[in-house]
Amino acid sequence: MVFPYRELDYYCFGVEVGMRNLSGNGFSIGLRKTIGKIAQPINSYTRFPEYYYMDQAISHYVAQSKRSKPLRILDVGSPKCFGLYLANRLEVEVTMTDVSRLNLDEYQLMSKRLEIKAKGYVNFSVQDARSLDYEDAAFDIVYSMSVIEHVEGERGDSRSVQEMVRVLRPGGLLLLSVPFGRKFVEQRRRGFARAVEKTEDQTLYFFQRIYDRATLESRILAVLDGFRVRSQWTIWRERELPVRMFKKLGENMQGLLGFLNPLLSRWCNRCASGIVSEIPGSYGEIHSATDSYGDVVLVVQKEVP
Repeated sequence: MVFPYRELDYYCFGVEVGMRNLSGNGFSIGLRKTIGKIAQPINSYTRFPEYYYMDQAISHYVAQSKRSKPLRILDVGSPKCFGLYLANRLEVEVTMTDVSRLNLDEYQLMSKRLEIKAKGYVNFSVQDARSLDYEDAAFDIVYSMSVIEHVEGERGDSRSVQEMVRVLRPGGLLLLSVPFGRKFVEQRRRGFARAVEKTEDQTLYFFQRIYDRATLESRILAVLDGFRVRSQWTIWRERELPVRMFKKLGENMQGLLGFLNPLLSRWCNRCASGIVSEIPGSYGEIHSATDSYGDVVLVVQKEVP
């Protein structure tokens, strides 16, 4: 069977990270999380195309670089397994950031089990995407995978992109992915504050933006003046009904069946070059586990003055 987005490569790497964590650190991050890092290292079947297109662009850019020192890469809040994957395969310095110290501490502990065989190295820092604590032009590559849509504030997403532009050197590569559909909504989610923190109430909190073409252009692309577009990809889901049924199983059961994610990706994910507005999807203003929408992956390069 052909896996178009190298699903097995990313999945198997994630399982390896989880197994090395178990063998070296035991259950120090907790029983549930330790098992989850093995059973479901890639948290959703929808994530594989994002991994693939960002990996392809970053690997090619690194291979073409003529700099003698390892390139500096900044991850802004993305799934940490992807940053570990890059540092494992490429001679680069990856700085992984997150607004949550807890998430970083877990992966910092896990990353130590990979240091012997990794070609590059990683470090970790608590950062707010709207105000990055780095100098101008500090990084060769900046990427953010399905993050800026969650940044709160009227223009939290635009401000975050501005900060990424600021810390990227001229000639550097910027990679972004965001949820995408036929209509723009600012979703709220019940019982989740700041997109990730479970609460004990049923209050509706801001969760994420799902962009359409117009808001993608006005809130993100408009900030990228002075950038050359290298590639754009639209990703969507086919066979929506079986996937909705899978999602109804709940988080715990989906985690135990995480080995199915590569197969679900192979079965359901489709993509096309460019921005494709008319893609299938079903979602509203209140987030639901059964929502279905697409993604857009942008790869742009900062022009040299």
